[in-house]
Amino acid sequence: MTSWLLRLHGDRRWDWFLRGTVVAALAGAVLAFVLPPAIPLVWLTVLGIPANSPLSPVLPTAFEPLIIEAAKFASPLAVSLTALGVYMYTEYVNWYLYGWVLQGERAGWLRRQRWVERSVAFFARAPFVSVVVFAFTPLPFWAVRGLAILRGYPLRPFLLATAMGRWPRFFLYAWLGYALHVPATVLVLVILGG
Repeated sequence: MTSWLLRLHGDRRWDWFLRGTVVAALAGAVLAFVLPPAIPLVWLTVLGIPANSPLSPVLPTAFEPLIIEAAKFASPLAVSLTALGVYMYTEYVNWYLYGWVLQGERAGWLRRQRWVERSVAFFARAPFVSVVVFAFTPLPFWAVRGLAILRGYPLRPFLLATAMGRWPRFFLYAWLGYALHVPATVLVLVILGG
């Protein structure tokens, strides 16, 4: 049994993602059992992973309302840092998934489009700042992720810029949830309406 658990079962990154998800789930369960005030943070983590995963466009979840709801039960700082950890975990996965799609043969036609080439050249002028701005604002983050991958921008500065843009945004949502106590029914309507 142990050898099966330790043996690789496919691509190394996918294997680490699956193992990391299992470890996070087990750690969350233990944390919730030992420290009940952490339950909202565990809940945010469990729901936040699919809300930010590659499947997020087809799932009826939105991360921001989850942050607002969690902040009713935990401090804005704890909620925003938990949200950032979840987001960075899923962003790491998204980076490799987008890379696999964009570097494949089927996406060759897209890479050769003039507007894509111009967008990549524009991104290359200030890649770090571009990522921070897209991460903080409501601009579609998938677009800057794609440009970074097509440009060959390194993963580490991309993740740092993402964290620098996302954390203030997450803290703002958490503070609003803490201060306003938006009713859960309103948040559910926002999620379903989206």
